[in-house]
Amino acid sequence: MNKIKYIFCLWLILLMVACSTGDEKLRAMIPDDAVGVVCIDVASVLSKAGMVSDNQINLPADLKKVIDDADPTVLGDVVYNLPQSGIDINSKCYVFFSPGIYKAVALFGLVDEEKARAMVHRITSSKMSEVEGVDFATHLDYAYVVDDDVLMIGRYSTPVDAKVAAKAASDILGKTKPSLLANEEVAKNLADTCDVSAYINIKEFTTILKKNSRLSTIFGNVPAIEIITDSDIKALAGTINFKIEEKNEQAIIDTRFIYQENGQYHQLYDNLIASNVDSASRVLSLIPGELDTYVAVKIDGSKLANMPQMNKMFDILQATPLTSGLKHKEMLSSINGVLVVGVGPSNVGEYNFAIAAQSTDPSLITSEIVEIASQRGQSPLKRHGEYFYDYDSQGIAMGQTEDAFYLRCVDYETAYSAGELAVLPFNLDRSVVAVYRMLKIGDKIEGFLNWGLLNKSQGTGFYFTDSEDANVVVSLLKYLCWKEPNSSSVSNDDDYDYGF
Repeated sequence: MNKIKYIFCLWLILLMVACSTGDEKLRAMIPDDAVGVVCIDVASVLSKAGMVSDNQINLPADLKKVIDDADPTVLGDVVYNLPQSGIDINSKCYVFFSPGIYKAVALFGLVDEEKARAMVHRITSSKMSEVEGVDFATHLDYAYVVDDDVLMIGRYSTPVDAKVAAKAASDILGKTKPSLLANEEVAKNLADTCDVSAYINIKEFTTILKKNSRLSTIFGNVPAIEIITDSDIKALAGTINFKIEEKNEQAIIDTRFIYQENGQYHQLYDNLIASNVDSASRVLSLIPGELDTYVAVKIDGSKLANMPQMNKMFDILQATPLTSGLKHKEMLSSINGVLVVGVGPSNVGEYNFAIAAQSTDPSLITSEIVEIASQRGQSPLKRHGEYFYDYDSQGIAMGQTEDAFYLRCVDYETAYSAGELAVLPFNLDRSVVAVYRMLKIGDKIEGFLNWGLLNKSQGTGFYFTDSEDANVVVSLLKYLCWKEPNSSSVSNDDDYDYGF
């Protein structure tokens, strides 16, 4: 489930806002080969988090405790040290991503370079030294640079010599390349007033991700992903605004896909998305409500099954022992309406999951699975119209209603359905794609992410907590700074995480 967290963390950090002339110095350092860029209105975010008093930063005790209890992360280190960091809280913070020496770079304005150097010393346990004309320190796969009232933190793409890394940092700080923000195509798609906002070139960013062996494996094993990533979607723009009101705090998320009119994506959307889906949220009643993550899509399975990109997917499924022999194309073709997938942690297996889908012929799907399983000596136990299987110490329950198919692999008795989750049915009824995610710190639910794609270009959602006393900004920071204690390190040469 960590992949989902990092993917979400990555999406959140890929955000940008148009800034005042006082930030031109940092804006000019973002090179024109950057494929994604972010700017966070630090003053606004800290103010809404209740962390600023008399121009001084004070960290809430619960945020400090989360960082103390977690394995160290760079984001956690920076947040923890903010009060003594020397960072100019009235300046914007920029993060950009590129195909160069650094896959991710954060830029901060400074009011006190000595405090920034001391912070780097605390984080890295080593003093900065002058390398290639800049004050430089390195730790794990990160570089820390202080130069001319600017702090740069960069994450390496691959292991690199310190001098090479320092020279690359010097080039960024020295603005040796034109700024990406001089590009009118980028500039015209940026919001001018928000807490956080974003622009990312999807195709170029996907190209970078595919250079990583872990992510390239994911792309290779799920070729249907390329229906989107290899289409003519130009970019994704987005904003987050923190709405702070008594008993109604939310992080409001707005996104927009930028694509070529009447191009490939336009046609894919028209061909894949099922129209006039009735009672979409009814499908949610067929799967458990205790899972962590739900993704729902309204699809026309008959059109999707005939897309060229799906042929490779079918070949992979036929070569997989668990799914070989099934008539995947026919089964997918019978789906017309909502397809919901839910995933969550398991106590006995790798994860729990559930699938439910509206179908013109749900018996085709169940009978096909029963037949192939029986041929392999796995005849089901049938009770009350459901089929039961044992799979790797987990029970699988499969069944159908008049117009839907469902399958559950869950290692506990479920108490309620996903249809009883407050916002998911609402979001699914109005959206063509809906995502709902419970964000956890250890075993405790910290908050909820809810997002839906309303049409070809517009998506909207929000992050919220179920506690009236929680500050939504602090809650989100707690989640982003958390990493399970004693978890495997994400600081390695082959990491799939492109955040901080």
